[in-house]
Amino acid sequence: WWGGMYRSITTLFMVITGGVDWSEAVRPLRSISFFYELLMVFYIFFMVFGVLNVVVGAFVATTASIAAADKEALVKVETDRLKSYTGRIKQFFKEADADKDGTLSWQEFSAHLKDPKVKAYFQALELDVQQAHMLFELLDTDGSNQVTIDEFLEGCMRLKGQARSIDMNMLLFTSHRMFVALQEFISIERGEPEDK
Repeated sequence: WWGGMYRSITTLFMVITGGVDWSEAVRPLRSISFFYELLMVFYIFFMVFGVLNVVVGAFVATTASIAAADKEALVKVETDRLKSYTGRIKQFFKEADADKDGTLSWQEFSAHLKDPKVKAYFQALELDVQQAHMLFELLDTDGSNQVTIDEFLEGCMRLKGQARSIDMNMLLFTSHRMFVALQEFISIERGEPEDK
């Protein structure tokens, strides 16, 4: 194990990397002196608990910083995608606003949707225009029969894509609350005692 500089370095490397059990490599040193055995135990302790843990820690820190950079990149991509989406929606609004008054009427909206390119454009924005009048009513949150740019943008963002689980659960929750309130109202009108 210790027959020269090269073999000694190789043995020391093998001892800390698991290439050889260190108790085998220390046997010849023990026969020379107890001090060498103690020196070998100190070397193993220092390398395993000191140097190798620092190296592992450096790898872990590098991995964590890469993961953080991935999160930042993901946020940037999502932010850029959102900016692009809102830009396209605003462009559609400006093109559809024929009288340039800053609002869309049903007539302006429906006239603009007659263009097949506009229908395809809406499909690309993940908005279903098959029931255009219902879509317009959903966008017109204040019931004024005019849709402002803010209503249009907020509505398009809200209605984009398929219904998500949270949307369905909110609908179920609201329906249940309305059903309970209706039952209470009916029982009050009939003069029945309330069940609690």
